[in-house]
Amino acid sequence: MQPLLIKVNVPEKASFSFNRYSYTDHFPGIWHFHDEYELTLIEKSYGSRMVGDHIERFAAGDLVLIGKSLPHTWRNDEGVNRISEALVIHFLEDFLGKPFFDLPEMYKIKRLLERSGRGLKIEKKAAKKVADCMRAMEKMAGAERILQLLHILRLLSELDDMEELCSEGFTNSIHYTDSDRLKRVYEYIMNNFQEDVSLSRAAMVANMSPTAFSRYFKSRTRKSYTQFVIELKIGYACKLLINEKVSVADVCYQSGFQNLSNFNQQFKSITSLTPKKYQILHAVK
Repeated sequence: MQPLLIKVNVPEKASFSFNRYSYTDHFPGIWHFHDEYELTLIEKSYGSRMVGDHIERFAAGDLVLIGKSLPHTWRNDEGVNRISEALVIHFLEDFLGKPFFDLPEMYKIKRLLERSGRGLKIEKKAAKKVADCMRAMEKMAGAERILQLLHILRLLSELDDMEELCSEGFTNSIHYTDSDRLKRVYEYIMNNFQEDVSLSRAAMVANMSPTAFSRYFKSRTRKSYTQFVIELKIGYACKLLINEKVSVADVCYQSGFQNLSNFNQQFKSITSLTPKKYQILHAVK
């Protein structure tokens, strides 16, 4: 299954989309991308958020700005049945006219939109302020709603505490018009990285020989297939170590590693810390 290109529905007589999505159990969990920028506030629910090559846990209050054509999804934990709810704004780059964000006064917002190409997570204190603005927008209409969106973008553009989510290499190297083959492979990795995602299995998904696939993948991503998968697993392990009260051994196996010694070695190679030291330094207080 490949990431789906989604057409965002904008209401008649509106320049952008603003919706409260509510589900009686799970978010749809569709791995997708679209031409619009997206600002998503999770009101209810928890699970795993995937943006580009980045995976981490999410919960109520999670606020993320996602750039155009950047694949993403929110997936609830299996076996959890509860209301899932989110406020979501979608807008095109030229929704106020093509040259609007090129105006000198819009420099900071334009820079914000450029940075959103890697996905931006807004930290808790700032997220609460923006969340209040988004909730207030529900009661607005017409020009007032547009002004509120600009107010939100201005607030975001002035923040220092935002985390860029996916790697710079991912953003600069993967293009979704490149081929259906890469989309299928990427979806396969994202769905199965905790299991066996060997190069030979990925090559089968791509319908290529392992040797040809290895060359193909590196030419498109600027990373070897093995390194790409390892970095994805370590990124997931980092989030578990920060947010979950679990042992290093449990994190090792939950992240898709089969050998604790190899996990420790790969983790230190990428983060310059042992998993235990990383957990102590970054533990949520």
